[in-house]
Amino acid sequence: AAEGGDPSSPEGADQAGGKRGGVNREFLSYEDFIFFMLSEEDKANEVSVRYWFSCVDVDGDGRLNNMEMRSFYAVQLHRMQCMGHEIVPFEDMLCQMIDMIKPKNSDHFVVEDFLRPECAQVSGALFDALFNLNKYLQFEQRDPFMERQKREDEFETDWDRFACIDYNRLAMEEEAREEEAMEIDWVTVDDEDEDGEDFNSLGLGGASEAPF
Repeated sequence: AAEGGDPSSPEGADQAGGKRGGVNREFLSYEDFIFFMLSEEDKANEVSVRYWFSCVDVDGDGRLNNMEMRSFYAVQLHRMQCMGHEIVPFEDMLCQMIDMIKPKNSDHFVVEDFLRPECAQVSGALFDALFNLNKYLQFEQRDPFMERQKREDEFETDWDRFACIDYNRLAMEEEAREEEAMEIDWVTVDDEDEDGEDFNSLGLGGASEAPF
């Protein structure tokens, strides 16, 4: 458990988000950043669900009501307008989430609604809609074939999948940089050889016969 509280509880999530030990901070420690990345890339596990739930539950009553969700979604609506995306009204988004998550009370969500096994793979969609526009739009435009491949791949969690894909991406970028550096080295060597040949052709380098 993280210092200052259990990260699986809303209180612990608040502390991991920047209020550890009762001291407000305006920055993330390395530990905070890792906690956030795990929560961002794998919204299907209980710790992540409780973390994001506590972020939206502004009044701390254990329920996500329309007013709370609408206030966060307003930022995403503004981003959709700025990026030229088709606007998805809050009511349409909320109706879609209610159909997928099927909360016990349609007037609000409680954390238990997201933790049911049948909701594990879709519960993060609501938090993406409120916090991560790119992921929400990917969810909206998802390919059924790719989704089936995702369910049948070797990874047990979204975090494992993210870590593998990102590691391979970084490895390819590093390999490309090394190849580029080798090409620059070869070009430098070729230039030096050409300069040497020009120098010798002028009779300014190496041994030369005496004119007499």
